[in-house]
This record gives sequence, C-alpha cells and structure tokens, in this order.
Amino acid sequence: MTVIFHTLDTFNTEFSADSVEWCPVEPFRDVVVCGTYQLTKSSENVVTRSNDVSKRLGRVYIFRIADGGKLTMLQRIDVPAVLDMKWLHCRDKENRILLSIVNSIGYLQVYQFEGDRDAETLRLIVEQKISDNDNEMLALSLDWSTGRCVSHTCISDNPHIVVSDSRGWISRFTLHRNDLTRDLSWRAHDFETWITAFDYWQTNSFYSGGDDCKFQVFDSRTGPDPVACIRTHSAGVTSIHSNANAEFSLATGSYDEILRLWDKRNFKRSMSEIDLRGGIWRLKWHPFSRRYLLAACMYGGFKIVDCGNEESPAIVSEYNEHESISYGCDWSYLAKESISVLNIHDSKDEIGALVGTCSFYDHVFKISAIYSQDKNWPL
Repeated sequence: MTVIFHTLDTFNTEFSADSVEWCPVEPFRDVVVCGTYQLTKSSENVVTRSNDVSKRLGRVYIFRIADGGKLTMLQRIDVPAVLDMKWLHCRDKENRILLSIVNSIGYLQVYQFEGDRDAETLRLIVEQKISDNDNEMLALSLDWSTGRCVSHTCISDNPHIVVSDSRGWISRFTLHRNDLTRDLSWRAHDFETWITAFDYWQTNSFYSGGDDCKFQVFDSRTGPDPVACIRTHSAGVTSIHSNANAEFSLATGSYDEILRLWDKRNFKRSMSEIDLRGGIWRLKWHPFSRRYLLAACMYGGFKIVDCGNEESPAIVSEYNEHESISYGCDWSYLAKESISVLNIHDSKDEIGALVGTCSFYDHVFKISAIYSQDKNWPL
C-alpha cells in the first residue's frame, strides 16, 4: 500500500514548536492547537534545570482548517513554555470542551474552549502546581482518562489526569468542575519521567516511562509499587499510547529508536520491535483505526506504521519536510466526508486523513493530507 504525505500549509510559530493536538469533539474537529517551548539562551536540551522562568517562554496557537486545508489562526496565547497538551476526549458533565496543558514552571492547567464560530478562544479555568516543594521542576507530559470516548460517545464525569515531571514523579488529578484534586503522587523513576499515559480500557491503570530506561505499569488501587517494571528499552522511554480501538494493544517508544508493540496481558516480552531510525518522541494511534500509528522520530522525521500484523509492523510512509527535530504530531479526528468538503484537490488518490506535525529549532508547524490508493484507508 502506498501512503503519501502532501503538505497543505506551513506556519512559522516563531518559538520552537513541540506539541500538536487536534480537537476530538464535534463540531470542532477542524480545530488544532500547537504549543511551543523557547529557550532564551542556546541549549541542545529541551529540558534544563535552570530555575529562571524567564528563560523558558511559550505560546499556544489555536487554528481552524479552512478551505483547501489552509490554516486560519483563531488565537495566540503567551504562556510559560509548553511541554505537552491534551484535549479531554469528550465534553464534560458541564458540556464543556477542555484542553489541559503542562508547562515549564511545573503547573497543570485546564482551559475551556468557548465562543462563536470563527471567534472561539481558550480561557483558563483552573491551574495547580504539580509539586509544593520544588520550584525548579518541569511538568513533562499528561493524559486524560477518557481516550475511549472518541469511539464510544459519552459525557465525562469527574475525569482523571495523570502528569509526569522532571523529578521522576507521576501524579494523578481529578477534575471537579473548576477544581483540581491531587489524588496520588509518588516517585516512579530515578530521573525524568518523560511520559505517563492512561490505559483507556481500564482507567485504574496507567503507565510511565523514564530516563532510567524503565517502562512501568501502575494500578491506582494498589499503591505506589509498579504492577510491572519492564527494562527492555535500552534508552529513555519517551512515548506510551494505549489503543482506544484495540483493548490489549499498547505502543511504547524510546530514545533507542525502537517502536515496541505490547499485548497488555503479557509484559514479559513485546509482540514486536521495529527500528524507526530516529529517537521516538511521540506515538499516536489513529483515533478510529486499530492498526495505524503516527510517530515523531526526532532526527528521523515523521512516520506512519501499519500495525495490522502486530507481530510484524511495517513503515508505510515517511515525512521529511521538516528541517529540525520532529517533536509533535497528531491525527485529525475529521471523517473522510468532512475532509472532502474542504476542497483539497491535489491528488487523484483518496485522502484518508489530515495530520499536524511540528519541529523544534526551525519553529515550523505543518498540516498535511495523507493520500492512499487504498479506498479503505485508514479504516
């Protein structure tokens, strides 16, 4: 199967770009956000231990995809440097659309997306510092517990958020309307906990990956000791994503450049390993297909991996138009029918999806159409 990226639009974020997230909630699936992290002094490391907040600046850009797949900016927010962002996968019980952000001054923030068509904005409704004792700590990643809501429509009642940080800790919060409650917090890794993520099928369970090369499984009902500690990775574990369309399927990525697929019923060994030829910073399962993964591979560009055969995954497309570190990526939640009305006519092949990608030092955000000769792509 031939799968091709075709760039539709490019935006200069000015600050270094590291996070892309498409809104999963109707009727705003044509909205995408991009977050940035700017160091005001030269450094090769995204994470520094400087406690000078003024040296870590950020912005959040909110866009709508317009006719022809072009970007229309709705809002720009100046914020502390953004490390990760995630939308709540469905409306909450107050009927709100929410976006959470973790930043370089150690805060978890929750914003509400509101307003009239083409005049929507994000408004901060609550924030909480991850640690009461460490002013140098960076909040590194987050995940909502509501991943299956995209495919199984629901209203979220007091959703949970897990957050990882540069101390090696993970924390779980619960959102109660406009309040965040920290339920659990403990040290999970010896160094930075680069990633934490929920099991979308069993939300008492969540995962963490750290710079100590450990990939760990936790159950909130049993306390701080991991249910499993996997040491297969030969470098820091940087990405974990539960498959909302396949109950037992989990993907992990690492600085060691290897994508590993797991059957959650057996963590003694992975189902498969494939070299993506670049340190893996983000992995995103397609929201409606159980088989396709989008990967941001740092110095190796962006890749789409077909995991239909989980014992033998295959790279089916590569995207190398970014000129710097490939950090942020995400699939659009727009269905083919919604994409078709955007009047994108650059290929005779079928447009199966839209994706957003961003890269760091060249501060670029791109929107691309994914074409395939397979009429069933990406289903």
